[in-house]
Amino acid sequence: MTTKRYLTAGFAAVLAFSSVGTLEAGEIISYTWSSGIGSVAAVTIVSPPNPINDDVAGLSPNTLIVDQKDYIGIGPIDIEFTVVPTGGTTEYVIVEGVSNGTGLDFSQYQIQLGFGMGAGFVLSTPGDGLDFDAPDFNSPVSFAAFFPSFTNIGGNEILATGGIFPNGAFTTPFFNFHIDVPDGISTFTLRQFPTAVPEPASLALLGLAGLSMIRRSRLHS
Repeated sequence: MTTKRYLTAGFAAVLAFSSVGTLEAGEIISYTWSSGIGSVAAVTIVSPPNPINDDVAGLSPNTLIVDQKDYIGIGPIDIEFTVVPTGGTTEYVIVEGVSNGTGLDFSQYQIQLGFGMGAGFVLSTPGDGLDFDAPDFNSPVSFAAFFPSFTNIGGNEILATGGIFPNGAFTTPFFNFHIDVPDGISTFTLRQFPTAVPEPASLALLGLAGLSMIRRSRLHS
């Protein structure tokens, strides 16, 4: 497992603001990524932030650029964010790039919100305030041309489907979605992972296994 830690571009602004006033709700100040099957090039928070802006007319979401996640295997990439919560919910728009270097095509892509990293990851609970702009889901979601369809599951999971993200493909930016960061948490995790299209050999094995099960069922019937 590889773990690295960086400070975001907005961290200096947060430090400067803290000297003259109160730190704002759900404000992301740093991040850590962890994965054994890929890497994260950089994460940048566009400053200055608009705190406590969830669904507030005239206040746009803060932009968080993840550029980019490079997959060399099938599995999760976790990005854990440190936040300073002080009294409300702050909305972020996430703009991401993804590179597929796994040797396999992706048939779908899943994004989850939760806490902890790696084996310690725990999915967020619906209604806890950490969500993909729930309950109204009134912000646009885009997964480019690769996955034209998406399902928002319980506010804390997004499943992108309806296409194929081929091996060797990459996009920057790629995904575009919104998250709400509530008061009362110090960290949260953005987990993402693809599902690979089964290789022909794997499909053949599945077919043989199915035939074997049918034969056994007939013998015992």
